[in-house]
Amino acid sequence: MTKINRLVRRYRRNLLSTLAALLLVSCAVSPEIQAKMDEYARTIPSCLSDAECASKWAVARTWTVQNSDFNIRGESDIRINASSNIISQSGIGVTVTKVANDSGGFQLVADLECFSAYSCPEIWDLKVDFNKTINGTSE
Repeated sequence: MTKINRLVRRYRRNLLSTLAALLLVSCAVSPEIQAKMDEYARTIPSCLSDAECASKWAVARTWTVQNSDFNIRGESDIRINASSNIISQSGIGVTVTKVANDSGGFQLVADLECFSAYSCPEIWDLKVDFNKTINGTSE
């Protein structure tokens, strides 16, 4: 009986170690996705003057309408929300927020959510596209 117990313990330990390693590997981000995440963070749109912010905000709204799978549900001068609260709907939701930055201006930050059981592989491409689109506008 003792030999069997030792074997069971040894195999259980090996099995748990293998499962833990698989869990860690499955959470790793591919180099391609990491590059897109870095580009997104590096290119977040910003504005200083009221006119520049208004212009970029208008483009952000248009981009949201064109790229969200949901209608705008809420909108103010600091937030555009086009996502879903219905769990059975699938698609990409967009929330844009105007956030004060350290230089006295604002950043326009896009948060995209995936409402799909099968994931949304293009979500980082869309985030980068948002930044590029908004940064392409000026006064």
